[in-house]
Amino acid sequence: MRYDIAILGNDEAAMEIACAAIGAGQRVAMAVPEQRHSSWMMEQALRRLVTELSIDYTAIRRSLLRRIATPRLLRRLLAGAINAETSEAIELLERLGVDVVPGESRFVSRNSLAVTSGMSCKRTVMSATNIVIGTGVRRAAVYRPLGLLPFRRVESVLEGRSLPDSLIVLGGEAFGAGIASLLSLFGVQTSLVAPEKDDCDLLELAEDAGVQIVHHPSKLGLTSEGPVSPDEQQIVDCRRTVGFTEHLGLPAIGIEPDEHGQLWCAANLETWCSGVFGIGSVVGFSADAADHPTIQAERILNRIQHRIRRPHFLHSHLKAFASL
Repeated sequence: MRYDIAILGNDEAAMEIACAAIGAGQRVAMAVPEQRHSSWMMEQALRRLVTELSIDYTAIRRSLLRRIATPRLLRRLLAGAINAETSEAIELLERLGVDVVPGESRFVSRNSLAVTSGMSCKRTVMSATNIVIGTGVRRAAVYRPLGLLPFRRVESVLEGRSLPDSLIVLGGEAFGAGIASLLSLFGVQTSLVAPEKDDCDLLELAEDAGVQIVHHPSKLGLTSEGPVSPDEQQIVDCRRTVGFTEHLGLPAIGIEPDEHGQLWCAANLETWCSGVFGIGSVVGFSADAADHPTIQAERILNRIQHRIRRPHFLHSHLKAFASL
């Protein structure tokens, strides 16, 4: 079947585009990743997990969590939360009429994608007039203004043999606040460096979880004058995300990502390959990438069909189905 729009990824903007396009009578397919998830999906999963663990967080429960804490357990809990969030998103999309295909995508041609499921090894080829790229992200360390500080990746903390005794998390947005909260609940002495103007709702959960929240690295003795010994303090940098597009085979259709895997997009978020668009963290060369997901969806849909109605907010769809 040929679709009007094929969407790669589970970003909030991807959900917005799918909901709006279906409402406008478009034929929509969505390739939902099994591994390379968007920041938004990761944040949703962290919010779910931290909220569940924080319920009835008594001294007895806190002592129990600290006794059983291992990186392996945290990975399993986080994977379960991601699966739950992904399943709910897929159920919503399928109710709306979106054809959802779980798996990792790769371009076969400008209008065709091969989606391979890691679970079943099933390969599905989908064709679409327009393709929207909103795949997963990775965390990239920002080396200024803290000079030569020895940053760690979040993955390295969760893949080790044991959890660190203490940790500093840089970046107070939802992902950083969620990681800090999760580690603190499992007994890691965690500090979070969050911007003063950050109003992320997870900051309150982080504070309740025992995270020390400061608004400048100097409050924790971190400066750019020299490196801190890894034995003295472990630091995780969650301040910057970049798109993950290396697996898509973009050079085959004439698109060359930058060194971070991000794409150049015009103001309407179309790449230099006609009919192929970027959204969210995969957009590296347009200030419009910082727009609200609903605005991103509107820009793309207006380019595809000028008379399409204004996209609905995702939350309005969720409320509608919650009332059924």
